[in-house]
Amino acid sequence: MAGPEAVVVVGGGVGGLTAALALGRAGHAVSVLERDVLPPVADAEEAFRAERRGAPQVHQTHGFLARMQVLLRQRFPDVLDDLVAAGATTMPTTAQLGEPQPGDEDLKVIIIRRTTLEWVLRRAALAAPGVTIRAGVGVRGLVGGGGAVTGVRLDDGSTFTGGIVVGATGRRGAVPAWLGDLGVDVPERIHESGLMYLSRWYRLPQGFDLRSLDPKLGGDLGFVKFLGVPGDGGTLSITLAIRPDDGELRAALSQPSGFERACRLLPGPDQFFSGPELEPLGGVRPMGGLLNRLRRFVDDGGEPTVLGFHAIGDAHTCTNPLYGRGCSLAMVQAVLLADAVAAHPGDPVARARAYEAGCAREVEPWFAASVEMDRHGADPSGGVSDPASPMARLLAAAETDPVLGRGFARLWNLMATPAELAADPQYVARAAHVLSHPDDHPIPPRAGPSREALLAALAEETADV
Repeated sequence: MAGPEAVVVVGGGVGGLTAALALGRAGHAVSVLERDVLPPVADAEEAFRAERRGAPQVHQTHGFLARMQVLLRQRFPDVLDDLVAAGATTMPTTAQLGEPQPGDEDLKVIIIRRTTLEWVLRRAALAAPGVTIRAGVGVRGLVGGGGAVTGVRLDDGSTFTGGIVVGATGRRGAVPAWLGDLGVDVPERIHESGLMYLSRWYRLPQGFDLRSLDPKLGGDLGFVKFLGVPGDGGTLSITLAIRPDDGELRAALSQPSGFERACRLLPGPDQFFSGPELEPLGGVRPMGGLLNRLRRFVDDGGEPTVLGFHAIGDAHTCTNPLYGRGCSLAMVQAVLLADAVAAHPGDPVARARAYEAGCAREVEPWFAASVEMDRHGADPSGGVSDPASPMARLLAAAETDPVLGRGFARLWNLMATPAELAADPQYVARAAHVLSHPDDHPIPPRAGPSREALLAALAEETADV
């Protein structure tokens, strides 16, 4: 029987830390190499203020879907307890659907800042036997040959060896180039989202009751998509997603006054601004390069193209961040890898087959779903291309219908793939009934301003400043 492996994890984000936690608790010696310098932090507020040059996305809006909550409860219940102790809460996604039903306990999102999540995960990983985290250590390539990876090359030219190398380098990491240097091709499928983010953090008023919120915290007006997500410590993050080439809207929303004025006019974010003033926590943060991307590490027959190396998180599969899937899927991949290592000790071929088969089953459907959602999003002009489309009618009915609402809640929360939902006889029967009785389920008019009306309001705001 093979003994413990020496594992090198490149990247100390959600995926890398979860992989270190799972593999460390399984008895392996794990070294996490993180490019950013990570100063010691005593609490969630210090973690929030800490600079992360290599991971600016940690200060963007994040949704932590029910799939993450269920995974933590099943695999790392102590970590879930630690998140709650650090200020995390859960928010049900079915409260508007009438009487609670069995399974509703699995359809709760985690309300917490990503910086707090990573702080708690880092502490848990460091407490696992055999796990070390080396911060301020950059990796510039891989070591190996003949289709096998045996370690990494650091920025200073030295090498760090390991029987298993985990690439958790994020969406901007150079995994294909690193493997290309070893003669390994990494095919990619890329679909640009055509969006950029503008985000801002706020402190909510003392005593703000999250239970009073309308569960619909975001929406899509075509020219702008928007989402407001509370965090721990009485915080709130709001993101407005626009086309990068919409210079007029981008300039207006990049100003704090314009950003806040827009939030007051958009259904969902507006409810946070209806009471006492919010305290801004910094300016408006932009982020671009949002895409859907799938990388292949097996050939058409499912055979691995590289041994000893496994990509997880955005280094493997990216989805449009607007849908909030990335961190949850990174955790899923981390435990898929740990399970593959446990099931195939000392067998890198079988391990790679099992891991990539798991990714094809558990992760790739969400890449396809994200691409499809991007392609069928609202008209950028702010109109509705087909207001009577079947999907528009089903989404409208799902806001109050307990069967459709729970079906879509399972879908949005990664608890059921589109194919699994389409195979649910109760959901299919209810969807067929709604579509065959359109007069009983009218589609409400889209709430929110047109692009022209929003720009006019923003111009008034600028004139008043």
